[in-house]
Order: sequence, then C-alpha cells, then structure tokens
Amino acid sequence: MNTKDLILEKTLKLILEKSTIDISISEIRNCTGLTTGGIYYYFSDKREIFEAIMQKYMIDYIKIDFEKIPLEGSSKERIHDALLYILHHFTNGVEIEKINEKINYGNVLILLTATGYSDDDVNRIILQTGKDIGTFLTDLVEDGKMQNEIRQDFSTKNIVESLYIMYMGIQCIWLDFPNADIDLMFEKNFDMTWQAIEYQ
Repeated sequence: MNTKDLILEKTLKLILEKSTIDISISEIRNCTGLTTGGIYYYFSDKREIFEAIMQKYMIDYIKIDFEKIPLEGSSKERIHDALLYILHHFTNGVEIEKINEKINYGNVLILLTATGYSDDDVNRIILQTGKDIGTFLTDLVEDGKMQNEIRQDFSTKNIVESLYIMYMGIQCIWLDFPNADIDLMFEKNFDMTWQAIEYQ
C-alpha cells in the first residue's frame, strides 16, 4: 500500500474511533507515524484529505458497474441475483486494506453521510444511481412480462417500485442493525415480493 492510501485509511480509522470528521493534522501525524511535512507532501491540507476520503469511501462506493451483474436463468433468478449483487455492493463497501479489524461499512457511511449529502457530486451520484437501478429493474421486469413469468395486471412501474422499496428497506436495516442477518432477511422478503408479482 502506498503512503497516500495509508494516510486515508489511518485517518478514516481515526474518524471512526472519534465518531467525528473533526480531526487535526497532529492527530493524523500521530496515527500515521508520518511527519507533518510527510503528510503535506501528499495533501495540501486537512480538507483535501477529507475530500479524498469522501471520494474513495463514499463517491466511489455509490457507483455500481451494472455490466458486472450476473443475469442468468429465469426472471426470478435474474431479479434476485441482481438485487442481491447490488445489496452486497453496498454492504461490502470499498475495500479497507490496512484496518485489520472487521468494520461494518455502515459505520463509515453514517459518519460520512451528513457531510457527504451536502456535496454536489455525492448528491448527483446518489440520484443517478437510484435512477439507474430503477431503469435496470424496469428492463428485467419488462423482460419477465414478455416471458410470462411476471404478472401482466400490475404496471411495470408499480412492480419496480415494490422491488426497490423492498431492497432499500433491507439496506436501511443493515445500517440500523449491523448484526442482523441481511442475506436471510433479503431472501425472506424477496420470496414474499416475488409471490405477489409472479405470473398467475
């Protein structure tokens, strides 16, 4: 790992330990073992360090590569696997290499979100990602209707909203209850949702 990433990860760990983004350069110096000059070689000031943390652990985290989502089998399997992929994308977060202990990525999000949502880039990416998930699910649902695997008497829009709300509910529970079995909860809720939308 390079020194720049080390500064970001050690500062992130400090932010998590203190439950605040208000970290001084001297604290960053102490936790990284670097000199002040060593830190300023990579970052011009504290603000730039925090912006880099926001980029790596919030902005990069929000982006989904939809091309990597596996789409095989029936409509049920494709929608299930796509939603589970997206859920795991968020719950796994961006890889944190140097912090040895297991960190729930929800803790990172909770600390960065308050500041992050005031950032125009973060807001734009969050809104766009939500739209992209909706478009992605719309295509899957439309395909399922054409295959007579999803019922025709519900509008695609309503079905997509139901799937998205189900998924977002699981994500919110993950944030509020870090020890919950999210995969089990997803399976139970997906099965109930599918029973409501499958072709009759």
